[in-house]
Amino acid sequence: MRASREREHISGAERIVPEDEISSIAKELTERALYHPKGKPDSINLKIELLEKSPIYLKLLDIYEIADREDYTIKEILTKLFKKAGIDSTIGLSIYRALISGASPAGTVMRGAMIVDCQTGIRLEPDKFRGIRASYMDITPEMEKNLKKLVGERFTPNMKDAVVLSTKVLNHPDVVAELCISDDPDYTTGYISIKNFGYVRIKNIKLPGLPKGGRAFFVKGKIERKAFIEYMETTPVLINEIGNYVFTPLSSIILGA
Repeated sequence: MRASREREHISGAERIVPEDEISSIAKELTERALYHPKGKPDSINLKIELLEKSPIYLKLLDIYEIADREDYTIKEILTKLFKKAGIDSTIGLSIYRALISGASPAGTVMRGAMIVDCQTGIRLEPDKFRGIRASYMDITPEMEKNLKKLVGERFTPNMKDAVVLSTKVLNHPDVVAELCISDDPDYTTGYISIKNFGYVRIKNIKLPGLPKGGRAFFVKGKIERKAFIEYMETTPVLINEIGNYVFTPLSSIILGA
């Protein structure tokens, strides 16, 4: 599902479901579009298609919550997490600033994600207005229930969608980290996911009311761009196992294996 108003993106979501659930899920996604915090759309596009490939089954990334978030500035947190990911903080922070100011050449929110060379900071996506979209992913109903039990009151559809998407992204061998900031002005929790570690939620990653944000996929060295984009945009992934949820001080996350 993709919803927009005056051609500006408002919301999007997708599911991988059996045929007999199509009607109920279509209704769910339509209602999600109609009652989004960013406002009522003037266009809702709903696409239903048969998967041409069998899904890759993956384990969900471990989820980390920073227990002492208020003790640090966002710059301090991002600097420490970029370092853990092996990314120079100058490069990482410049990408963060680009996302919260509008990363497209027009200063608007990109429709998809940046691809960033983590060694040079050079952007590799072929269309800097559109970016690339990670698509074709979901979590099984049983694992969604388990995730709700695992994270408790912190569970939201936004959180579920984000960690599922990031699990797919981090599964690619060339991705070392992902940074995400919602462009929803009322949703200020973002994340950094780090290869061989997990998904770190960051409260107040931007100021409330800011209608800017986006994603960046940090990759190592040169990539086979066509194959990379094909994986992100067309390879189906289904989460059939979940990992851990850890509520811990930032120092423990930085020192964690």
